[in-house]
Amino acid sequence: MPQQERRKHHRAKVVWPVIMENSRNIISGETQDISAGGAYIRCRKPLKPLEVSMYVSVSLLSPRIRAMAEVVRSDVLGSANGVEYYGIGVRFVAISDEGRELISLELQDTKLSPRTTTSVSPTHQPRP
Repeated sequence: MPQQERRKHHRAKVVWPVIMENSRNIISGETQDISAGGAYIRCRKPLKPLEVSMYVSVSLLSPRIRAMAEVVRSDVLGSANGVEYYGIGVRFVAISDEGRELISLELQDTKLSPRTTTSVSPTHQPRP
């Protein structure tokens, strides 16, 4: 019998830059998929279940979204060119209504677009 879907929010496969930080590390990565309730992030360092502060760049023209998130999953994705990659599942525990709305609007646009994945260059950030 198929496993029942437990997610409350629609997820979309998008590649958006992410910065996560906890008391020991600052880790950059990129979303593999995201929803208004959480994200799955590809990065180079594993994270144990704990709370992290994170910044998500939805688009070059929008402000970064700041959220507190709980790491609920950490997987080894594999390696490429001698570098290990990890998949980190996070659940947003604190995010502004505006941030959640911005993610939902971007996901709605992605759903309507013929593309299935959107991306933002992590090296190019909007000027303040």
